Amino acid sequence: MNDGKIILEGCGLHSGKNCRLVIERCDSPEILIRSGNNELPLRMLKTSGTNRGSDYAFPDGTTIRTCEHVLSALYGLGMLSGLSLNVEGGEIPALDGCSRILCGELDALGHVGNEPPALEVHEPVMVCGNDRTRFVAAFPSDGLHVTYTVEYEHVGAQVYDYTHSPENYRENISGARTFAMKSDIEYLRAHGMALGGSLDNAIVIGDTIEAKGGLRWPDEFVRHKVLDLLGDIASLGRPLNAHIIAVRAGHELHLRLAEKLKGE
Repeated sequence: MNDGKIILEGCGLHSGKNCRLVIERCDSPEILIRSGNNELPLRMLKTSGTNRGSDYAFPDGTTIRTCEHVLSALYGLGMLSGLSLNVEGGEIPALDGCSRILCGELDALGHVGNEPPALEVHEPVMVCGNDRTRFVAAFPSDGLHVTYTVEYEHVGAQVYDYTHSPENYRENISGARTFAMKSDIEYLRAHGMALGGSLDNAIVIGDTIEAKGGLRWPDEFVRHKVLDLLGDIASLGRPLNAHIIAVRAGHELHLRLAEKLKGE
């Protein structure tokens, strides 16, 4: 942190190019996103997602890639107002492949502003993948609860139940790192993705699990999916009171759910 600002630099996970993120206090009751001459509240940017990340676009087409981890930290710590995020290089720096480093920086910066009122879910809302074996749904609830289920080759099925609080987020979610299947890496790099990926910021799943320092939890994979989900629902620009149930979902479904909730 530098003079009340958080300045983070490093390569983008997909572009492999140097990127810079500056977070600083502002007077807005919302999170503001800046890139070049563009500035908009977070909730007004157009979102798009694949299983490889969540991107945010301004009306002129300027896009910021892989926003999910920084937004997850903001949602996780209840810091959804009074901050501006200025991104240089078109992508958020990959850092440690999770949100642990950023949480430490945000804690040092301190809370600013008042968190916006929560969005309440009054009726179930669900979005499904094309084969209907993948879905994410939001049900009425006091506070935010998440039940996430994943299944991967070499890993098997994992389920994680999460009740949201900043303390729970810091301790059990923020350190869960992103991951990729070893069999996918060549394809990803041939298509301009994962060019900045390494064991410093990701886990590789193959016949063996490659993770710097070993896995932090046996179920680190599903915990990271919870981290991603929280980053994607941050696109609402406000907290969410719901019980979210996700089965083999990903960024695309997370963001589709958020867009659907915006219209409720």
